[in-house]
Amino acid sequence: MTLKLKANLRTLVGKKAQITRTEGKIPAVVYGSGVENKNLELDYNAFDKVFKEGGESTIVDLNIGDEAVKVVISDVQYDPVKGVYRHVDFHQIKMDEAITANVELTFIGEPRTVKESGGVLVHNISEIEIKCLPSDLVGGIEVDVSKLDTFEDVITVADLILSDKIEIIGHEPTDVVAMVSKPRAEELEAVIEPETPVVEDSKAENKESATK
Repeated sequence: MTLKLKANLRTLVGKKAQITRTEGKIPAVVYGSGVENKNLELDYNAFDKVFKEGGESTIVDLNIGDEAVKVVISDVQYDPVKGVYRHVDFHQIKMDEAITANVELTFIGEPRTVKESGGVLVHNISEIEIKCLPSDLVGGIEVDVSKLDTFEDVITVADLILSDKIEIIGHEPTDVVAMVSKPRAEELEAVIEPETPVVEDSKAENKESATK
């Protein structure tokens, strides 16, 4: 999937970029191997639509004036208090060169251990970094957790369903992606062992001492 977005060159940089934000624009920058960095400004609503539709691992046809380049969104600064985008980084790409990107994992299904036994689904990994050609990028990876039938079952990085053209980096194949932990009450029962009747033994020892 390729999305389209327009941008204009930006002359206001540093603290002056705040003026851009008050005009309904987002400051941005585009960079890449062998290309000159360019300071840009984006229409806020147009970027919001593209980002919500494609996320960070989708190719975007970025039109900068009369120039068209292919980019991916490499970083988005977001203000959680005001709920607005603050800045965007674009990475200009070449279609014949591999790139890296962070891809979110989407968990689907419901484990039987959660539904029937009250277990708690644990997500150990929520996103992974991949390396591939731009044309092989994926917007996300689905993880079916309904396969977790017992508390001993786990889903590892090696279980993720991906094209053989995509390489996972930064994780070992044995790294656990998801598992189901036992209910807290059941864990406590397994830890607590019956106390030995120490009092009875002490009484017996006292009686034996008294007869000697």
